Amino acid sequence: MTPPTPTTPQPVRVGSAALLGLAVAATAAPVGVGFKMIALTLTAAAALLLIFNHPYRRDVRAAVEARGATYRTSANQVMPLLPLWLALMALPTVHFSSTTAAWVTAGVVYLLAAGYSYLVVPHIDGTAHLRRR
Repeated sequence: MTPPTPTTPQPVRVGSAALLGLAVAATAAPVGVGFKMIALTLTAAAALLLIFNHPYRRDVRAAVEARGATYRTSANQVMPLLPLWLALMALPTVHFSSTTAAWVTAGVVYLLAAGYSYLVVPHIDGTAHLRRR
């Protein structure tokens, strides 16, 4: 009997989406470059640690191996991160004359990046690909 197909736990999905959104928004914030890079590194690392070190990963591994596949990261899991990476590269080049406009932009970027991340976390952790097979 094959184990049930695991899904991404809601706290992991919300928490990692919030952290990834914060990572992208930090690059749009009107603060020093050093602070931006520290915030980006810490929040992105925390998001990935939350996704890949949570106990539900054991269920994902068991489901993959029950289907006779090898448990490894695929390009399908990494590709959803490309729009976030592009935002991380582009946002530091945007400059505003008003600090208020920069903070508003950072807030909007946070909402967009966190919303997008919430949608793609099941693709990043591989649970969306398990359901398709």
